[in-house]
Amino acid sequence: MKGDLTARYNLGCFEKKAGNIDRALKHFMIAAGGGRKQAIDQVKRLYTKGDATKDDYARALQSYQTYLGEIKSRQRDKAAAAYDGYRYY
Repeated sequence: MKGDLTARYNLGCFEKKAGNIDRALKHFMIAAGGGRKQAIDQVKRLYTKGDATKDDYARALQSYQTYLGEIKSRQRDKAAAAYDGYRYY
């Protein structure tokens, strides 16, 4: 783990597959707060299946939006406009 968002996301996937939904949700929340869009999708899936609450999903979205706000810059916006591969949102 040690701050690696991909590791957190992957751990969430493994925990979800093993049936440890609470642990998976914790990993997905951390990854979402660090900007991992796929973690938001996983929390949404958990919510639609009834394994996560509406508050969990709202917190994941809010932390992801906070992350996007922190990294926003004109230079990133120019890069995203020039090439979709540079899109960070």
